[in-house]
Order: sequence, then C-alpha cells, then structure tokens
Amino acid sequence: MTLLFAGAAASARDIRQIEADFLRGSIQQKTSAVREAAENDSVALCLKALDFALDVQDVLAGDSDLHELVTVSVRLLKKTMLTEEQAKDVSAKLAQVFKAFPDNKIRVAVLDKFEEFPSESNVSLINAYVAEKAQKAAEDALSAPMDDVLLKSVRLLKSAGNKTSFNVLFVADLMNIWPGYKDELEDAFGPLANSCGPEIIRMMSSVRLSEKIDILDIVRRNEKISKKIKGELAENALSASIYKADGEIPAAEELSPEHVQLQLASLKLISDTQWTRASKMVTDYFPIARLEYESSLITPVQFAQAIGDIAAVACAETGQVLSSYLDFLNKCMESDDAPVEAVVLSVINALGGLGDKTAFDYLLYVTYLDYPQEVTDAARNALAQLKW
Repeated sequence: MTLLFAGAAASARDIRQIEADFLRGSIQQKTSAVREAAENDSVALCLKALDFALDVQDVLAGDSDLHELVTVSVRLLKKTMLTEEQAKDVSAKLAQVFKAFPDNKIRVAVLDKFEEFPSESNVSLINAYVAEKAQKAAEDALSAPMDDVLLKSVRLLKSAGNKTSFNVLFVADLMNIWPGYKDELEDAFGPLANSCGPEIIRMMSSVRLSEKIDILDIVRRNEKISKKIKGELAENALSASIYKADGEIPAAEELSPEHVQLQLASLKLISDTQWTRASKMVTDYFPIARLEYESSLITPVQFAQAIGDIAAVACAETGQVLSSYLDFLNKCMESDDAPVEAVVLSVINALGGLGDKTAFDYLLYVTYLDYPQEVTDAARNALAQLKW
C-alpha cells in the first residue's frame, strides 16, 4: 500500500516538474513539455500552451517554433480527459486559434479537433470561412485549387454542417467557383439537402431560368438527395415553367428554349422519382407539350419522351387525354398526313402501360390503318394489356 502511494506521489511530482519546465523553458522546450504531459494523460499544458500562443501571437507572428507548439498542443487535446464544461471552453479556444493563426498546418489540426469538440459557433465560423473563400474566388474570377484548409472545411461541413452550410456549398457549386471540386462539394451538401427542401425551392424561385435548369440538374444527379426533395423541386420547377405569374399558360411565342428545357427536365425528374403528387399537373402539361411540338419548339423525340414521362405518373384523366390524342393521330393518318412514328409509338405504349379501356377503340383502329408494321404490332400488344 505504501508503495502505491509513493508511486502516485512520484507521478504527481513528475507532472509538477513538467509544468515547471514548461513555464521557464523556451518555446521548443514548452513543446517538449506539452508532449511529455500528454504521455502522462494530462492535457492541462496543451491549454496553457494555447493561451500562451494566443498572448504572444502578435509579437511572434510567423514564428515557426510557436506554430509547432500550437499544432502539437491542438493535436494532443483529448475530450475524454475533460469535463463537459471544459470541453465547451476548449471548443471556443480552438475557434480563437483558427482565427488568430492563418498557418495551414495549424488550421487543419484545429479542423480535425472541431469534430471532437463540436459546437454551432464553430460551424458558423467554418461557414463564414468557406463563404469568404468562395466570394474571393468569384471576385477574382479564378478557379484556383482548394488548399488543405478549404478542402478540410468542406469535408467537415458534410457531417457537422447546417442549413447555412448547405447554402454556402450549393451556391459555390452552382456558380462553378471550384470546377475541379464539384464532386467534393456535392458529396458534402448532398446529405444536408434533405433538411433544406424549402431553401432549395426558394433558391429556385429567385434565380434566372438558366440557373433554375442548373439547380435542377445538380439536385437530379446527387444520389444523396432524397426522392422527396427531388420530386418537390421538380414539381415546383414545372409549375413555374408552364404558368405565368397570373396563373395563365403562356402562348408558344412567349416561350424561350430555356423555358422548354426546364419543362422537359422537370418532367423527366418527376417521372424518374415517381412523384405522383404532381400527376394532375403533369397531365395538364400535355396540351402545352403538344402545342410546343406542333410549333417546332420540341423535337419528335423530345415529345415522345414527354409522353412516356407523363404516363409514368398518370392520374385518372391521363388515359382519356392520350386516347383523344391517338384519335387525332389516327385521323391524320386517314388524311394521308402520317404522324411521326416515334410519337405514335410513344402514345400507344403509354396507353398499353396504363391499361385504360377507354383507349380500346382508338388502339383497335390503329390496326386497320396503313401504319408501319411496328406500330400495328405495338397497338395489338397494347390492346392485350387493357384492363376490363
């Protein structure tokens, strides 16, 4: 028992001696003392070292020994050796270090510790840092590579970020500020997007048409963003692209190629995500797509794709709408004004997939007209799929 107490006393004297060496030593000796104390499961000297460094930073700015002391002290901090209240103080001190020392090595070490000592204020600090870097890159019109600190900051926001983080990262991607790091940005903001649906929709409503298309494409290709967010965004984008501010549908001559591109991209995403909440609006879009096709604003291939996408999220009226259009196409065929085969096939295949028996007469009539064999075969297959 006596030996145990003696060992404990020796250990205590060792720590006090290390602290004494720290207080009277040079910066290099302070660094050695911090390392030695950490080996004895004490981080008290880490904190003293950071306080010392912050006090002398103005005088010794750029001193390599001071930078090494700070880097070592930050890296040796361990949350398990601190109380909850002490951990909060450390989190705040780390933020001070990040702001006081622009050295990349120090800042990367601090960012590593932000994961161990998380706080909302530190997330705000990193948001502001990334936003400032993005703003400067945009103003300088440079696509310089990210340095270690910026890249580490982006990756940290993936797990620790908030809605502001999402906005900062998403806008940087949208503006193509760091084209060589699009994958990094999209990997970081993808998980954050799922709690930022309203923010994405607000962003979509506030930008130019070309940027709406870009936003839709960014969201579409990001596998980490939920189908719900994608569907809601596509629904809003389609609505914005087919209705004017007064709720009226624009005439064909009022539509720009970008309007049409946004419509088709929105429709495709609604179809891909099976966003059936938009099914009524999608079917209402059919006469608009038809007008655009007949006005040569979209190609036969695009129109055929649109028909398939509309059928993929059909509502109760979709079968009747497409049946009426097939009736129109049949009459064109009767009048020796043969419709484009891809369009006819798309309508027939869509009706077969829907199985709506209202299409029976029109599909049957296809088989009596002088359509190509592929079309009449498709009509027979569709007839076999009708539900009675």
